[in-house]
Amino acid sequence: MLAALSLGAGCTDDPYAAPVFPFMSAYKAQSAAAPRVLAHDDWWPRFNDPVLNALIDTALLDSLDLDLAQERLVEARAARDSLPQTASLTPSARLQRERSDGGADITRTEGTLGFDWLFDIYGARRAQADAAGARVAVADAEVDAARLLLLLNIANAYVDLRFQQTSLQLRRSELRARQQTLDLVEALQEADSATSIDIARARALVSETRATLPGIEAAIAGLKNEIAVLSGQIPGQRGVNLDDRTTQPRVSLSPDVGIPADLLRNRPDIRVAERSYYAALREVRTAQASLYPQLSLGGTLSLTALSGQQSTDYVFGPALRLPILPVSAQRATVAARESRVRQAHTSWKRTVIAAIGDVETALSEYAAAQQSRRAAEETVGHYAEAARLTRESVSRDGGTVRDLIDAQQSLAFANATLASATRGLGRSYIAVNISLGAGHQVTAKRIAAK
Repeated sequence: MLAALSLGAGCTDDPYAAPVFPFMSAYKAQSAAAPRVLAHDDWWPRFNDPVLNALIDTALLDSLDLDLAQERLVEARAARDSLPQTASLTPSARLQRERSDGGADITRTEGTLGFDWLFDIYGARRAQADAAGARVAVADAEVDAARLLLLLNIANAYVDLRFQQTSLQLRRSELRARQQTLDLVEALQEADSATSIDIARARALVSETRATLPGIEAAIAGLKNEIAVLSGQIPGQRGVNLDDRTTQPRVSLSPDVGIPADLLRNRPDIRVAERSYYAALREVRTAQASLYPQLSLGGTLSLTALSGQQSTDYVFGPALRLPILPVSAQRATVAARESRVRQAHTSWKRTVIAAIGDVETALSEYAAAQQSRRAAEETVGHYAEAARLTRESVSRDGGTVRDLIDAQQSLAFANATLASATRGLGRSYIAVNISLGAGHQVTAKRIAAK
């Protein structure tokens, strides 16, 4: 009977079929690109910014968020390893010395070996082990997700920092230019070539520009603190020098985009959803096993020595454990876990659709950011030439002070637009790579090697 049950147990589990999704052949935003397998190369070196590279290397080694994610992975592995096995041994030993009133000493020695072997006919233990293994895979994918989130946050913070530093430089340059304009207007007033209105307006522009500096300086300090926290460092302590190079990072190459199906293996959130679905599926098997009898084989072997006399006792035999009656509660548990399976599958599908949407949106925004930056760069060149010509015209009494002030304001606005467009291009490039899930595997191997 035991052999027949054991043989039948091998047919109780259906092979797992991973969920599938009808992917397109290419992303709509990159329909002209030839599909190819997405590489896991690090993408941030394409900014050609050694400070950013050093920051990310430091963050990947010292981030406290990554440490927490790694510890959750350790905990999941320990939970998997702590599951009871199908067969187990329980050894025990005892040494006891006794003395009665007026009697002799008695030494009692006992050794016991207990064993238990569960016939996992309905695959409950195997299902528990599979579900625990799936939770380990979930924790491992969450480490990758934490790494991608760290890359996203620190790269965005760095791009924002350089934007604010560039804005501060532009404002200081504008302040100097407007101070020069004020000096020119005052000189023209002495020659009766400028009015009091021109003087008041020039002074207002100087004070207006000076008023913007403290807010930008505070934003720079805040971003430096954010980068320090993300890197696992105490804000204010010496680390990577963030003031040595203040130019905005620029992307010189278009991001490499793979085929849509790459999302299944690249995006950690999709892997988390798929492994969660598998864990829910295996937990149904565990609940179903509680509806049926449980058969085990166990016993104990005891060796006892008492004052030189030895004895051996043993107990051996099968045990049949019947389910709790009525089984309505157990059936309700099975139904609840089957519902969790359907929920997990829907969650997986929703995660895939959201991932595709993330990539499509990021690619569209990246293309728009490229166009915006090119146009902003041209605009700055035109307004710079207009401001230069207007200043020369005012110096030769061929133009008005109002024309010069307007030209300077237009140039300042164009410079601010260019800085913002450069920031937007950098952030959209980061978003494309993060939405593709690119970079985490090579990073993990490199950090492990260190």
